[in-house]
Amino acid sequence: MLSDFRTRKLASGFAELDADEDGRLERGDIEMLVESHGSAYGFEPGSPEYEDLARKTLGIWDQLRQFDSDGDGQVTLEEYVAGFDAFISQRDAFMAGMGALVDSFYSMADRDGDGLISEEELILHYRAWRHSEDQARQAFTHLDRGGRGGISKQDWMRNLEEFYFSDDPEAPGNWLAPLPGA
Repeated sequence: MLSDFRTRKLASGFAELDADEDGRLERGDIEMLVESHGSAYGFEPGSPEYEDLARKTLGIWDQLRQFDSDGDGQVTLEEYVAGFDAFISQRDAFMAGMGALVDSFYSMADRDGDGLISEEELILHYRAWRHSEDQARQAFTHLDRGGRGGISKQDWMRNLEEFYFSDDPEAPGNWLAPLPGA
């Protein structure tokens, strides 16, 4: 059973995916995310980078559809939370799946190929998710766990694990997505 705090964090993830902000996730929301990410990263529709982004991002919808418990083609917040609760109860499998997503994210976000997400690269990532530059700059100070001026894949995975599994409101991983009401 998820705590209220962890449910709130899941709600922030839902809000990020709900691109049209109508309280339901549908394929169109994910298509809008492809467009916003393509725009943020400068990928032109039809380019190999854009098509790769589209393929990987639309794969998220294939997974989210499994949370549609009433079969109406949409995922509500309640279905999303229930689906994630079941999914993250299998911690090792969940984290392995997240590892593949993080690898994909890094191939796009690590623009200079140095193995770290810089503050400027995080700003692009946050912009793609419709968050402000100020939110990205504030988050960077928490997500850069080593204080080395960049977020490693190891840092990102640790942050991701904290985001989904920690009830500690001070955990750096909570900064992966701005919390509703924060």
